[in-house]
Amino acid sequence: MLNKNVCPNCGQLFDTELSKCPLCGTAPQVVDTADPVQRKRITEAERRQRRADRKEAEQEARRRRRDAQFIQDADEERLLEEEEARRKEEKRRLKEEKKAAKRAEQALAEEAEPTDGLLPPDPAFTASPARDGRGPMPEEPVRRDRRSVPRIFLILSAVLLSAALLVGGSYLLWKLDVVELSVYDELAAGKNAAATQVPGGENGESLPADSGSAERPNDGSSVPCTGITLGQTSLSFDTLGAQTQIDVTLSPAGTTDERSFSSSDESVVKVSPVGIVTVTGSGSAVITVRCGSQSAECAVSCELTEEPVSTAAPLNVTELELVKDDMTFNAAGENFVLSVTNIPVGTPVEWKSLDEEVCTVDAGGHVVAVGPGTTRVFAIVGDLEAFCWVRCRFE
Repeated sequence: MLNKNVCPNCGQLFDTELSKCPLCGTAPQVVDTADPVQRKRITEAERRQRRADRKEAEQEARRRRRDAQFIQDADEERLLEEEEARRKEEKRRLKEEKKAAKRAEQALAEEAEPTDGLLPPDPAFTASPARDGRGPMPEEPVRRDRRSVPRIFLILSAVLLSAALLVGGSYLLWKLDVVELSVYDELAAGKNAAATQVPGGENGESLPADSGSAERPNDGSSVPCTGITLGQTSLSFDTLGAQTQIDVTLSPAGTTDERSFSSSDESVVKVSPVGIVTVTGSGSAVITVRCGSQSAECAVSCELTEEPVSTAAPLNVTELELVKDDMTFNAAGENFVLSVTNIPVGTPVEWKSLDEEVCTVDAGGHVVAVGPGTTRVFAIVGDLEAFCWVRCRFE
């Protein structure tokens, strides 16, 4: 085959010395013998760089989709709230229109009804008694106005109104210390006892309030604080992120002064408005508790012996789990401590609130209600994150 040509017309084999095909006379086809273009081989470093660029582009695309989803969810929540408000306003307007129409009908009916409360006489009963020769006509029946209110309803209304006036007057006299009524004293004592639980423990459980809020005077007078007793005068920690509650007892028990907490060095420890201490670094600091003109101090020492934990999430964790994924506050100042349940103790967690006008969150996951609205609080550990819906339902 090395000395043979193939005719492109009829496929006949003939010697390369011949200039034409002996069968059909066609010249042999000239084949381009140039070397083919060789593909450029990339190096291993270029291949790794391409994979890194592709991974970074995918992460950026995921981040953009996540941010877009956050914005879309917030917009949907806002639209739902606006739609609910619009429906309530429409329902209230329809109710007002029905009441106005009913009042107008009643006014027209009162103007048209007879002054004696009876219907006009029927002409069939006012004819001549002797029209048919069978004696006098029957007496005209008395017809009652169907719109008149039954007497029993009037009596019940009067009794209820009298009872309401009696209860309201007695409560006003008790409030002004004119009379002493044990019923209202017991109700006030039960309300104060229920207010002695303050939310905001380490896992969100209720914490006992200080004794100064157990009983408050009902006459509006102020009772100054005369002493503060701390359950712990010194604290020591060896774990980053550790938390504890400072026990505070105020004297007298019915003081009206408000207590407050402060830390001398928040890079070592932070303290929440309800007395939850959170370790933020090594060193020493002083927690000061104030109530009126009184104050007390608690020394805190933080000697962290553990190695710092990497900010990347553990390899065996694919998603973060929060102790709660939805919470509702009914008053400003209510609080809750969020935590991640499926990571080692001491792992640094970054907390973030999307709207700090609705709620705030500190480095220890302590969420405090600020204003009405709905937002989300995020927990971020390395490349992983989780969020909790926070709804503040108050004016």
